[in-house]
Amino acid sequence: MTDAAVVGRILREYRQDNIAPASVRRLSGSVSGARVGYQLALPDGGTVLVRAFRCDEPLPAYLQGCGTASVTDWLLGRTATLEWLASRGYPAPRVVATRTGDPVGVAGIWLTWATTYVPGRPLAPGGDGLGLLGEALGRLGVALPMTVVHGDAWPGNVIRTGEAQVTLIDWENGGLGLAVTDLGHCLLECHLDPGLSRMEPSAWLIQPDEARIAAVLAGYCRLRRLSSSERHLLPSGIRFATAFAGALHFEQALIDGVRGAGMDARLARLRNRLEVSQAVAELAARHLGEAPSRYAEPGSPVAGGTGA
Repeated sequence: MTDAAVVGRILREYRQDNIAPASVRRLSGSVSGARVGYQLALPDGGTVLVRAFRCDEPLPAYLQGCGTASVTDWLLGRTATLEWLASRGYPAPRVVATRTGDPVGVAGIWLTWATTYVPGRPLAPGGDGLGLLGEALGRLGVALPMTVVHGDAWPGNVIRTGEAQVTLIDWENGGLGLAVTDLGHCLLECHLDPGLSRMEPSAWLIQPDEARIAAVLAGYCRLRRLSSSERHLLPSGIRFATAFAGALHFEQALIDGVRGAGMDARLARLRNRLEVSQAVAELAARHLGEAPSRYAEPGSPVAGGTGA
């Protein structure tokens, strides 16, 4: 199987036979593996991202935290999440249907899933970017503590799409969850900047930075404040998020036979997250503001905020 063969099937599945091969770029994975991703430049000037997954391969272990091992069910779950966001006008990629109107296509042994491309620039360090990231998370959980969560909110998964707007991308881990764990993960990972080299494992280690934590929380609290119970759970939420993600990635690393320096880097990263989690929680406590009144109307946003 070659890229040309897979791309040809994808183009037919999405009625884009008139696209020149030069307009298709492979972004991730390989046709010799279980998944591959492509960027398609459309004749009308638009761009679509298509991910293809082998239907005869199980869903990777690190993605099975959503409760399914079926690739089809997982893709339908991602579709449901993005369609929920679209119905509420929340900025996120939108699902692109196949020629038959289905969210998941079939191209030989490949299952395909397409979304719109989000144009913009990566979130730059400094400035108001982290505040906008926090605001994006706050908007997700503005109504309820159990809500749709992103699952991997950090600067590398954020595109700056306007002067005062960002869009979260890569919703592979999105779905129904607790807002406090989504925020907890972000408070750790906000210390990392886009473009870090995989060849420098030490660059992925976190040193708590109060300014970054404060910026995320300032944006978050503009739209949503944690309840008293969520404040109590935040330290555990921070540790749970990193431990859960670490367990999934370690399982996949063991399945893939990762050893030596690669495994050492994973262990160092997990130890680092767990070691700094309490310090991050303590710094966050300084910037959470007042808890909303227990007598406030359930589901009402913070004064001055807007739900979307």
